Amino acid sequence: MKIKSNAAPGEFTSPFYKINEDFCETFENYIASKNGKVKGNYNAWSYFVQGILMNPRQWHLKYKKAPYTSTGNLLLSNKKQNLLCLAEWSCDWPAPNNSEFAIRRKDSVGLINKLFKRNYSIYKASKDYLISGGEKNIKTIENVHTTLKPLFDSKEIYSIILVKNKLIISFRTEEHHFEFFERLNSV
Repeated sequence: MKIKSNAAPGEFTSPFYKINEDFCETFENYIASKNGKVKGNYNAWSYFVQGILMNPRQWHLKYKKAPYTSTGNLLLSNKKQNLLCLAEWSCDWPAPNNSEFAIRRKDSVGLINKLFKRNYSIYKASKDYLISGGEKNIKTIENVHTTLKPLFDSKEIYSIILVKNKLIISFRTEEHHFEFFERLNSV
C-alpha cells in the first residue's frame, strides 16, 4: 500500500483507524485498477490521499478528512470540534473561447460572493446552488449536472468551477463516489 499509516501505536485498535484504513485501501485499489498513481497517509483522526489517472483525461483525485476546532463565540470559552470531509476531482477540460463558469452551493460564503465579488444568480437546475458565467458553457454544465444530479440533490457537491480550461469539482462527503466519477470520465 503506497498510502501509509502515520498513526501512533495506540490508534491501531481504534474503530476510527479501521474506517480510515478501509477508505484509503479502497481508494488505492481503485486507482491501481486504473493504472494510476497514488500517495497519502492516514490515522485514526484523518486522512489525505491523492491519485492521478491518465485515461482518457488526466484526472487528479484528492480526498481529505480532518478534525478542526472552532472557538465559536469569542465571548464564550466553549470549544466545538468539527470534522471536515472533502473531495476534489480536477482535470484539463478545453472550453470554447476560454470561457469560464462557477457553480457553488448556497451558503454564507456564496452569498457574500454574490453580494460583493461576482455576478452569481440562482442556478435554475438546482435551487440550492448559485451560478456565474455559464452562458458559453451550457452543454458542459448540462452534461456535468446530469451526470452528478444525485450529488446535487444530496448537496454533496460544493462547487464546480471551470477556469483557464481546468475543471475542478469539490465535494463535502465521506464517500468515494467512483460510480459518478466513471460516468463523468466518459462525458
